[in-house]
Amino acid sequence: MSNSNIKPRISVLFSTPTFITPYRNDLESNFEVQWSPIPYTPPPQKILEYVSFPFRLINKKIRTFFSSGNADILFVEFADETLALVSRIRKKKMIVTRLHRYELFNLPKADWSVIDIVIVVNNWMKKELELKVPSLKGKIMCIHNFVDVNFWNKPTRRKINNKLSIVGNIEKRKGHDKAIIAFSKLLKKRDNLQLSIIGKSKDLSFSDSLNVLVSDLGLNDNVLFNGYADDLRKEFHETDVILSFSEHESTHLTLFEGLSCGAFPLSRNWEGVEEFLPKNNIFSTDSEFVTIIDKFYSNGLSINLSEIESLASSILPKFSNPDPRKLLSDLIFEKYLHSK
Repeated sequence: MSNSNIKPRISVLFSTPTFITPYRNDLESNFEVQWSPIPYTPPPQKILEYVSFPFRLINKKIRTFFSSGNADILFVEFADETLALVSRIRKKKMIVTRLHRYELFNLPKADWSVIDIVIVVNNWMKKELELKVPSLKGKIMCIHNFVDVNFWNKPTRRKINNKLSIVGNIEKRKGHDKAIIAFSKLLKKRDNLQLSIIGKSKDLSFSDSLNVLVSDLGLNDNVLFNGYADDLRKEFHETDVILSFSEHESTHLTLFEGLSCGAFPLSRNWEGVEEFLPKNNIFSTDSEFVTIIDKFYSNGLSINLSEIESLASSILPKFSNPDPRKLLSDLIFEKYLHSK
């Protein structure tokens, strides 16, 4: 093989593969890809974590060092402490990172001057990051998350199931407590509805408080804690309305995976959500939430199906056409070629 046909080498460093895995095939079309899991090492909070932290940190540094040495390009999924480390030990490499959400509120102490591209997943994040790190202006690119509209398909036949769902890890930021309280107000108008809470608990004390709240409000028959879903697509097929009550998100993909499956998306007004949803699908108060849901069920199936189809046609291309996986791979490849 001639030198002109040799693919540049990219090492993809990540602590969790969930969001980057769908991009692997497109990266492999342009690069020789090294898949490099790196442990996440947040500051210790418990006594035992303080004891093990130095050893975990050394392990992280060793793995990062050896995972980054032979690559032409380093792609750091999540702009966190791994990015800070890479920016110090591999200054002469081309460095690309993708910033999702939590990093924006606690940016790592990276040498941002050596970062070549920062990819964000919504334009609000781009503006905020430019304000926090002005030197990055011109290096920040927005590429939306990917939704596989072929996998997240509609059921053969849609019907009204009187079910609302909220999907995601159970933690305070996701606003399950606010969802339960707002839902209790909705039940005063429509007492035949159910709220399905799908996801694993990341905060046991918060989960316990939700169970107490449901019991205190007398909602045990209407609010269901369903845990992790083995078949999330099936859950979406049986869901009328997919909800987000989060304080902040980068995208909240379950809204749009649900929409792709034929559910009506409805979100609390977190920063950046208007980039993805029209104002009629965003609420700021419980009364607005109740009004929108009440109207949805008053419309009937035919009107709702037509509205959901219209939403899907206008929203889902943001996550699928052009394909964000190809956009990301081609962006990095072109930047690399121009740097040579």
